Amino acid sequence: MSNNASFLPEDYLAQKAELRTNVICMLLFVVVMFGVFLAFMWTNQRWTQVKSEQARINAEYQAAAEDIRMLQELEEQKTEMLHKAELAATIVERIPRSILLAEIINRMPDGLSLLEFNLASERVRAPVRRTEPEPAPAPRSRGGAASRRAPTRAEAVAQAPRRIEAPRFRTSIQMVGVAPTDLEVSRFLNELNGYPLLQDVALDYSEEQEIEGKLLRKFKIDMLLDTDGDIRSVEPLQVPRRLRDALHAQGPAGSSVVNAPTDTAAGRK
Repeated sequence: MSNNASFLPEDYLAQKAELRTNVICMLLFVVVMFGVFLAFMWTNQRWTQVKSEQARINAEYQAAAEDIRMLQELEEQKTEMLHKAELAATIVERIPRSILLAEIINRMPDGLSLLEFNLASERVRAPVRRTEPEPAPAPRSRGGAASRRAPTRAEAVAQAPRRIEAPRFRTSIQMVGVAPTDLEVSRFLNELNGYPLLQDVALDYSEEQEIEGKLLRKFKIDMLLDTDGDIRSVEPLQVPRRLRDALHAQGPAGSSVVNAPTDTAAGRK
């Protein structure tokens, strides 16, 4: 007879083993479900945090979008104000012709005289600019479909109001004069080239010519006036000048001659 032999019925032993198996399965089920519940709670908490973070980012984005919109409006207002200021500035002459002539005369060396001074202004035609409107949404019919074709970008720009541009002028200056030698002509050219309100200063010709029995150098100088120049940004040049010298003296053959100044109390800078 075996030592492991039991006097208990086999049905009882089988039921007891089955009950033990059921208890173990139940415990494992409870552990698994508890783990699933903890994982669900953790995931739900993380999802809540993500949603709150998303809401915060959306709020910051909307605030930033509002700031950007306000900045764009301020930039548009700034551009419009600058444009109006530019239009208003065209009413005032930024380079008065009398001051320009005085500045040129003050740069003339001794012995040099002007026989002719021609100043001509030509308006520069700028291309027509139109303000570009915001694209309008296409109107919709009752069925929800667009009732007509939306205007293209080119059509919208063509229908936009024209932008008034400030007038711009291209001013050219031609001077004909006489000097004892080419040295005075060269010095005059250097002075004109150093003046910031003048551009493209060039000597057209310089030739020897007899005037009233004297051999003089007759010359012609062409130049352009700076379109964006402003006399307020340039310090005026002062030279000594004799009071007895007239600005317009009678030149050779009865012509009007602008003499180089030699008067004042202030010294040349």
